[in-house]
Amino acid sequence: MKKTASLIILLAITIMVTSCAGIINIRHPKAERGTGSAKAKKNMPPVMFEDFEKGALTGGYSYANTQGGASVTYATGAENAHKGSYCAKATFDSGTDSDWGCGFGSGTSYGQGYIDAADRSAISMWVKAPEGVTFYVFVNEAGANGADGEFWNSPDQTGSGQWMEYIIPFDALFRNIYSGNQAGNLEFDSEGIGTVGGQIGGAQGTGVLLIDDIWFK
Repeated sequence: MKKTASLIILLAITIMVTSCAGIINIRHPKAERGTGSAKAKKNMPPVMFEDFEKGALTGGYSYANTQGGASVTYATGAENAHKGSYCAKATFDSGTDSDWGCGFGSGTSYGQGYIDAADRSAISMWVKAPEGVTFYVFVNEAGANGADGEFWNSPDQTGSGQWMEYIIPFDALFRNIYSGNQAGNLEFDSEGIGTVGGQIGGAQGTGVLLIDDIWFK
């Protein structure tokens, strides 16, 4: 009888822990993981966010830790594109502060201020970053088409010195707890994506980072 009771208690504990696994598996304090507002559907065609073939950035901007000596310029370049004639080009000095360096982003020229990537599951972008340089990709929701303006960041990525396709699943994104709408629905709303960019970590020297062919798949 005691053995049976012990087995029942053990089974109940196992079920409780399993049901809570999604709660206790915290990868970053206070940062929600992006689950997406809808599950990806099979055989959905990719959605183009930007290929920079119009030769100019749409809503391009940059920022830097100037107190740490960092700086960056972000524009389109007509040389060394991954595909076609143009790509985006960030010329950076990451400064001397290891906390953070500089960042840059832009919108899309293929929509009305946003791209509807509902039912897709990942962002794909081609990046040529100096070998060993770490950066993360950010994807910011627009306040339109059902999206509520939250900002989302990827885990750190590492440059290879060559053009490389970076594919980041939506469920790997984490909500930015410092920027964007802090009173949103805590879900990655892929139906209204307004900005895509990157941020380079500090104290990594100077260089050039190229971005091309951003898709949602």
